[in-house]
Amino acid sequence: MTATLDAFVLEYAPGPVVDLHPAIPRLRDSLSAALATLGQIPDDRLTSHWAWDGSHVDVRYGFYRGLEMIERAAAEVGRAVAAVPSTEARDAMGAATAARWDLDGLLAGLTDDDFDADPGGGEWTIRQTMGHIIGGQRGYAWGSAYWLSLGDQPRVGGPQRAPDELFAAMPTDDQEGEGTFAEVRGRLHDVVDATSSRYATLTGQEMAVMGGWSGFPVTIAFRMWRLPSHIEEHTVQVEKTLAMLGRQPTEVARLVRLISRAYGRLEQEVFGLSADEIGPPVRASSIMDQLSVELNALAPDVRAAADSGVPSPDW
Repeated sequence: MTATLDAFVLEYAPGPVVDLHPAIPRLRDSLSAALATLGQIPDDRLTSHWAWDGSHVDVRYGFYRGLEMIERAAAEVGRAVAAVPSTEARDAMGAATAARWDLDGLLAGLTDDDFDADPGGGEWTIRQTMGHIIGGQRGYAWGSAYWLSLGDQPRVGGPQRAPDELFAAMPTDDQEGEGTFAEVRGRLHDVVDATSSRYATLTGQEMAVMGGWSGFPVTIAFRMWRLPSHIEEHTVQVEKTLAMLGRQPTEVARLVRLISRAYGRLEQEVFGLSADEIGPPVRASSIMDQLSVELNALAPDVRAAADSGVPSPDW
């Protein structure tokens, strides 16, 4: 399913768009299913016996085996697309997708209660932070579209800000944070995917267009690199909120985040590339599809071993 790019961006910054290659949502589905399965394993079952490839290991290694599979596939995909020319715009969007998967890995172990828990001291809940992250990603897209629409027109002196009225139709941060925990997480994915479809295709000339950020004169390239750093900035905020709530991550939650982060590095290699650039004869899509098969087989097997609770021998 393709996320829909806001009409505002297409109106003010018309240009080529690139959809996600079908191998990406297929692999995402496999990753999500695997992490949902593995994420339910209690820490005290990590030392349970797991038979892997004819060897006697433990459930904990099952998580690291998944990590290794993803990291190897990321390296293979990187080599497969090494000859495909990249651009600064695509690289910035690649960094944004890596950042969102690190955040998603942090969120994966949380509950609906965590989402709305008040950390006190006037600090935001995780829901409020997520609404701001999503609103920020959409706002960067809308603001950049406005500045791109001006092209090479001379800029007046003073603070560089887009007119407030342009954003009247944009959802507020509170609206971006509405819904269930799962719906809000999904909204972040949709916004990053939709934004990338246009902004990954910006030309060098478009990246050099002058705009504004917090009133400062900056290029569109500066604003593009704020897309990933804004997610990273507020990922730190979520970590601080969890600390204030006394919500320490379990070992399994830490392992899930490692896996999600590794997947982000894989997706970074192909995010914003066209179907022709990923598929045959480049072979990146077949590598991702093979990883999907491997994850689909791994997670239930590791979960079954954890459920059995048989202590693992020393290995």
